[in-house]
Amino acid sequence: MELKRVTPEQVGIPSQAVLDLLDQLYSDGIEMHAFMLLRHGQVCAEGCWKPYNPQTPHIMFSFSKSLTSTAIGFAVQEGRLSLDDRLVDLFPDKLPEQPSEHLKQCRVRHLLMMGCGHETEIPDLGMGDPDWIAAFLRHPFVYEPGTHFLYNTAGTNLLSAILTRKTGETLTQFLRPRLFEPLGMSEIRCHTLPDGTEMGGAGMSLTIEDMARFVQFVANRGQWEGKQLLSESWFDLATSKQIENRGAGWGGDPDWQQGYGFQFWRCEPQGVFRGDGAFGQYGVVFGDQDAVLVIQSASMRLQAVLTAAWKHLLPAFSQEPLPQNRQAFHRLQKRLERLELNPMLGMRSPGAEASLNGAVYLAPENTPAFLDLVGGIGHFVPLGGTLQSLEFRFQGEKAQLVCHQDNGTYELDLGIQGHFAETVVDGTLYGINSSWRGRGKLAAEVRNTRLAGGRRLLFTFGGNTMTLTGESTIPEEGGLAGEPMPQVTFTLAGGDVDTKTKLYWEQ
Repeated sequence: MELKRVTPEQVGIPSQAVLDLLDQLYSDGIEMHAFMLLRHGQVCAEGCWKPYNPQTPHIMFSFSKSLTSTAIGFAVQEGRLSLDDRLVDLFPDKLPEQPSEHLKQCRVRHLLMMGCGHETEIPDLGMGDPDWIAAFLRHPFVYEPGTHFLYNTAGTNLLSAILTRKTGETLTQFLRPRLFEPLGMSEIRCHTLPDGTEMGGAGMSLTIEDMARFVQFVANRGQWEGKQLLSESWFDLATSKQIENRGAGWGGDPDWQQGYGFQFWRCEPQGVFRGDGAFGQYGVVFGDQDAVLVIQSASMRLQAVLTAAWKHLLPAFSQEPLPQNRQAFHRLQKRLERLELNPMLGMRSPGAEASLNGAVYLAPENTPAFLDLVGGIGHFVPLGGTLQSLEFRFQGEKAQLVCHQDNGTYELDLGIQGHFAETVVDGTLYGINSSWRGRGKLAAEVRNTRLAGGRRLLFTFGGNTMTLTGESTIPEEGGLAGEPMPQVTFTLAGGDVDTKTKLYWEQ
């Protein structure tokens, strides 16, 4: 089923309200990647900020949890498992020698509500441990299950493991015929943990329309195209408050203090709830207004995104269609057509570019593949290979960075006129925008459009060396944001072109 496209006014939303929302997000410094707004199941506004696009799946982080919860709902509906199944019965082979009383009491429902009884999460969320399930079960269950909220991604991963143990299928295999295919979603993939369990707590990637279809399904309380795929009673549980989370370490942000359901967050406005992923992956359901807002973004100001929606959208919903506002709708359409991450001033350096054209810089031994070296927020799976050298090409209005590796060569287009140039590598779209900073420094922002954030690189040239440094596009490193990029020093390969290049930088 194609999602019907309408104007905002046709579904009772002023176009100006959407413009005001976009203005607010921009003024708040929110890096937006994509959004879609639906009312009565119809899309009334949508857009992607280049180089991000509607076709490329975007890392979801913890928004994945809401999909995992829905998979558990289907399994419960089919009698494959029960909310009252105990962990000690589900994993008898993984238990510590003397299970604690609290562990013995812990059930599937407690994992769903983030109330299993842990005081802390297991190290690294289990991502580096092939026996992470045993590690989870021997981790101290300090509290009586159901009494203490702890946001626990490994607990959601355990739900995925439970589903596989009970059904023999991975999380995405189980959801494909029950959810993905009936809703017309694309091929959904999920990062796997060392034991093969799909990372239901953070590992999925979805396009913006995939998100919209799923969140609309939740807003419909399990109905799609007139069929009740998943019972309404499941959504009564999943989206209502199951446990208190006020004061649970989320600071003073009000939308993290309203109670937690089964892998869904309650919001401060009445009747509003959401699925939520790190760095701003939102699926918001306005229940009383029959509206859905989905957002892909990269920001540390998570509350600001929701506050902007409450300020500009909530008061604007009308019960009836509105008269068409041609001027406001035209301004909105033009805005949506021109969305792009903040462009970089395209400073050129003809002398530097001429000297670099064809120059080859050798990488140190054991340097990771260039795109693995650059990484990005959500770069879980390396492409593999070892970087051997980087070659620069500048010809007229076109610039390229050529990556020579032990497993092949790829050419990355560099935007040098203030906008991102795009290149597809192994099915993934990359955008790069670059600009000269003085005579010997070339800045480049690299975006893997599947990830939530990229890397700002600086190539510094001098004599026969080039130093490469990089920093994240958001002020966060470690954990899900990825490790800091190491500094790498390259050496000119030699030959006539490289001799000319060396002489240029020594002038």
